[in-house]
Amino acid sequence: MNIGIIPSDAKLGAQVCGIDVSKPVSRDNQQLLRDALAKHLVLHFSGQTITVDEHIRFAQTFGELGAIADTLLGMGKRKFQPDEIPECVSVVSNIKVDGQNIGSLGDGECFWHSDSCFADTPPSASLLYSLEIPAAGGSTAFLNMVDALQSLPQDLRARIEGQSIRHSQIYDSTGAKRATLDEIADITKAPGPIHPIIRTIGPSNSPSNSPSNLPSESPSDLPGNLQGNSLNNRQCLYLGRRLGAHVLGFSIDESEALLDALWTHTVREQRIWTHDWQLGDLVVWDNRFTMHHRDPFDANARRRLHKVQVAGERPV
Repeated sequence: MNIGIIPSDAKLGAQVCGIDVSKPVSRDNQQLLRDALAKHLVLHFSGQTITVDEHIRFAQTFGELGAIADTLLGMGKRKFQPDEIPECVSVVSNIKVDGQNIGSLGDGECFWHSDSCFADTPPSASLLYSLEIPAAGGSTAFLNMVDALQSLPQDLRARIEGQSIRHSQIYDSTGAKRATLDEIADITKAPGPIHPIIRTIGPSNSPSNSPSNLPSESPSDLPGNLQGNSLNNRQCLYLGRRLGAHVLGFSIDESEALLDALWTHTVREQRIWTHDWQLGDLVVWDNRFTMHHRDPFDANARRRLHKVQVAGERPV
């Protein structure tokens, strides 16, 4: 197959043409796709028809399978999630069956965030596939966090050198409190890992997959997750999400002021690419170098997407 990569006009994002992701991908094309993701940070594959198993297999083009948010939080598979959905697949949906949610995140706005920043080892990439889409709303925007760091004023960068953020586990990306966790008045006491504000990606801190004797078209035969010379010591601003975040060692007021300055600098139109979903869209993004945001949509409309994630490394 002849794969084409068409960059967007923004500072991230590209359309991938000439590929049916339901079919095994050759070793050369796997490398082409990993290189494209490293360069463009977000890839869009349109007009796809894939099963859950094919979704999982294609995700391994980019590395070992990673755990979804519910698993990382120790929640296990949701009770009303369809039986054919394995625990490594997250259902993002507002649909209810017998009054119970089959998925997560409902129909409201999902604020800017990196997936599972609340985990010690967040995923390196996410692959989101659309199965039911409302007529309007629910668009997903992506933000280039490499550019956010590179364009940071020197005085502000000096303030965050060597600093880290504690990422609260209490809230999801809609701002809702997770049912398994208690509200905490003092954000400095919130449960969650500590990650550096300036994150560096390189071979020294990346996971590796052991080569196997599987055929060359098997994704399990890949050396490393999203790796290559293009990622050697690449840095980005790693903010995770705003709600419940705290800069370690700062007073709450000092932390809030610094985070406000960083977010004001970061969320600007010149480094955003927005995707308006269609049925059969598959979007892959590097979860380390981007943040993303979802627009709200009509609560009476049905929306259902499946997400598979690629294992990551502990941020350094």
